[in-house]
Amino acid sequence: MRKTILAAALLGVVILTGCITLPVTSTVVTQPGRRVTAEASTFSALWLSPLPAETASDLLDDLLQQCDGADLTGVTVVTETGWAFIGQTEKIVVSGYCVEPGR
Repeated sequence: MRKTILAAALLGVVILTGCITLPVTSTVVTQPGRRVTAEASTFSALWLSPLPAETASDLLDDLLQQCDGADLTGVTVVTETGWAFIGQTEKIVVSGYCVEPGR
């Protein structure tokens, strides 16, 4: 009986820790400028065509173009992966703030 209770308690702890989500990163930006965002997503049928490795770099270049030559700060990169029966969906979102001149 004691082993059953111990196993149930262990199972409960495992289930509860599986439900906890923790932030991977946090960004604190003081006096942010204009917020800019770029994203890319794809569905990879049978896992044959995932997003290329340079996608995040290309999205960062897009943010720099949106800032029109101003500096960029507070950059965050978020990746999402969703599993489907016949493949997966991938999404990368890059965001940041354009630094206004004089700040």
